[in-house]
Amino acid sequence: MAATTSHNLELIYGAGGFSQWFVGNLPDGSDFHDFAKQLTDTLRQHGISHLDTAEIYSGSEEELGYQGAAEHFTIDTKLPGGFGDPRRKDEIIAGGKASLEKLKTKQVDVLYFHSPETTVPWEEQLAAVNELYKQGAFKRFGLSNFKTEQVQEIYDIAKKNGYPVPTVYQGNYNAFARASEQDLFPTLRKLGISFYAYSPIAGGFLAKTKQQVVDGHGRFDPSSALGQVYGPLYKKSSLLDALIPWNKIAEDVGILKVELAYRWTAHHSSLSSEHGDGIIFGANKLPHVSQTIGYLRAGPLPAEAVEKINGLWDTIKHEAPRDNFHSKDG
Repeated sequence: MAATTSHNLELIYGAGGFSQWFVGNLPDGSDFHDFAKQLTDTLRQHGISHLDTAEIYSGSEEELGYQGAAEHFTIDTKLPGGFGDPRRKDEIIAGGKASLEKLKTKQVDVLYFHSPETTVPWEEQLAAVNELYKQGAFKRFGLSNFKTEQVQEIYDIAKKNGYPVPTVYQGNYNAFARASEQDLFPTLRKLGISFYAYSPIAGGFLAKTKQQVVDGHGRFDPSSALGQVYGPLYKKSSLLDALIPWNKIAEDVGILKVELAYRWTAHHSSLSSEHGDGIIFGANKLPHVSQTIGYLRAGPLPAEAVEKINGLWDTIKHEAPRDNFHSKDG
């Protein structure tokens, strides 16, 4: 049985934590394979049985294969789409097979396009997905970081051709990134597509003070690859200013800012267990993994805090980020 929040949203571990991106977080002399083994053990101890990885998570698929994760976890993975060089049908098929080989499994649960590749016709890309499906490479087809109209287009083409239609969408969603509620969510509900929310703490933005973000702490270091993604998303005047009342709300409730963010997403967002929605969390330090699971399984926030958070959204929605692929669009 899949692990859930107390609100019955599925909990999925974002397996970027198994990638080479986070080797620098390990103590000097630590072995990455040993760390990864401890991480899988910790997740299993907390009942987490679903992992989300991707080809572009440097070394993650390989490490999950090395750990034999497919024996104990449901695994989803993603083909790069627009995050990589354009791929034609045969290259997409080869990429899917390569992911299975790295993961040391014959089948994943969800195979996503990580982002839209608009230079290759949808029909050709979906024909490749269909071929992988016929070969048993995956159970469900998913999309991530696609615009609403693109989701509809792909669904219609897949259905017309008898290909697997997308049934899962993975998107950026948190208390400061709610634009998808207006257009994307209604389309997903109409089409019967579940939503898996990534970045429930906005890449750490909602755990920081305004000054820490301005100073480039964590994923907001402009010299880092992640900083070049998260900076354009969240380093905007209204969002930075909103961190001040956000911090005050957490203080008034008597909890940490990071817990405030997780509990809002788990209990007070538009996510719904009725639609098969889930939350992808990505803590990559062992103590943080246990803490995060605890936050996600804690109860709802006080009504007054929720009202204040909703009020904050009204002050920032004009600058709110969409997703990690379209950050350049503003």
